[in-house]
Amino acid sequence: MEATINEKAMKAIVTYLERRGFEILESGWAHGTDGVEFIAREEDDLVFVITEVVQDGGDGFPEEKVDRAALERVAAAYLAQAAGSADYAVRFDFVSMLVLGGSRAFLRHHRNCLSEA
Repeated sequence: MEATINEKAMKAIVTYLERRGFEILESGWAHGTDGVEFIAREEDDLVFVITEVVQDGGDGFPEEKVDRAALERVAAAYLAQAAGSADYAVRFDFVSMLVLGGSRAFLRHHRNCLSEA
């Protein structure tokens, strides 16, 4: 069975993150109705990654819709359940992908998407 565009996009996002030194710890992690696509480690940061994938309809990249309270609830729940006592800085990243065709896409990675800067 051929993978859907969304499945291919998620695989490409994982490849992108891993090539940049991220270690994917969890995929599709949820707490109640809140969730993130990936939880990863990058050096001393624990990174909660949300994604948005759209096919090009002439509107460009998807709007970055970030629910701060939901992300903070997910992070708190994950940290409460995480084994070990390592200290990490927590960061939230947003990765968006604009799919242009079967083998072409643009990817935008917004690091620390909850910061005001």
